[in-house]
Amino acid sequence: MNLPTIIAAAIIIVLVTMAVRYLHKNGTCGSCPDKGTCHGHCSTGNVKKDPLYKEKSEKIDELMKKHGF
Repeated sequence: MNLPTIIAAAIIIVLVTMAVRYLHKNGTCGSCPDKGTCHGHCSTGNVKKDPLYKEKSEKIDELMKKHGF
């Protein structure tokens, strides 16, 4: 192993460690818009209550059926 390989491995280890610590601290809601009230599990309950959500969801379902998905 040469020096660049060791440096790259060290950087990867540091980044993975930082990511694990971040997820452990913030849960799976790290980038959730409800982060202040989210306790590690993002709920989309507020989004699903939105009337536009239902309309957009129906349009997406129609497009998927139309294209065979």
